[in-house]
Amino acid sequence: MEIKLNNISKKLFESVAKIEPGLGEMICYQLFDDKDNTITEKNINTYHPEISIGLKLANILSEESDDIKLEIGFCSLYLFKSGLSIHEEIGAGTPNINNKDTLWWKWGPAQAINAGDCLYSMSRLMILDENNLNDHTKIKLLQKFDLLSNNMFKGKFLELKNSEDYKINLSDVINTNTLREITVFQYIAELFNKTPKKLNLINMFKNIGDLYVLKNHLKGFNRLSDSLNINQTFSQLENEILNKKKIFPISYLFDEYKDSLEHQKKLGTIYMKRMIEFEDMKYLNELFYSSKSSDLYEVKIKKLSEKIIDNISKLDNQTSDLKNHLNEIQLL
Repeated sequence: MEIKLNNISKKLFESVAKIEPGLGEMICYQLFDDKDNTITEKNINTYHPEISIGLKLANILSEESDDIKLEIGFCSLYLFKSGLSIHEEIGAGTPNINNKDTLWWKWGPAQAINAGDCLYSMSRLMILDENNLNDHTKIKLLQKFDLLSNNMFKGKFLELKNSEDYKINLSDVINTNTLREITVFQYIAELFNKTPKKLNLINMFKNIGDLYVLKNHLKGFNRLSDSLNINQTFSQLENEILNKKKIFPISYLFDEYKDSLEHQKKLGTIYMKRMIEFEDMKYLNELFYSSKSSDLYEVKIKKLSEKIIDNISKLDNQTSDLKNHLNEIQLL
């Protein structure tokens, strides 16, 4: 059996059909990319790369008995992350994502918060209500899922706490992002049965998660520093950066200049503001690319890429399929 993105869309829509129609309309608006209630490959590749990679890997490695568990695991994560996105968009005041009004902008923050909460409960019910999983498998899957959600909430707490600090500690940022963003990649890896052939999956997905976050942070950092204007539409990450989210490029800068009083004063002054201003982003970008930080960053990305390629090579004749997919979604 092959797990396709259409299977995920269908399973999610069946779950939405069980709830109150008005609330269901909002949930569908958040989950799907069109009126046909489908999820596009562009969406899954851009905003849920761990699921995109999981789908590809499932079709390379999965035994038929694993397929339902994997499908349900992917669906639960998609529901949970969609709920998180609603709350984050409200927190950052994001009115538009991908040329589409955000849920809170369309229905108001109170209804949007409720829809986000509903998605959290739906993510667990997705596992509990699946008749094709035995009770033991459901409990094991719920344990993995609850650990994931607990780590992500813990990471968000640290992220918000750190956003109010005018100093940035690189080890704190690594810990926060491990809990908040990289843990989803490890969750996907743990959905696969552990056989000798697959023992390197958790390590491989950890490296892929690290690489994704580094590249994504750098992309947002660079875009915010290039031809900024007040009417520009920003991504969710870019809005969070302007709201003082501690991203890796800036964390590398703080780490490099931690013994320089002049730079610490300048950087600290920027992060004491209510919001990061556009001229500040220009300064931070120019400083990053004129310092050792950018070189260290590039070396880290290169080493992670090499580790991932080495991991993939252990998949033998399926190596090229996964490598090509990672190239397609711009991770290698």
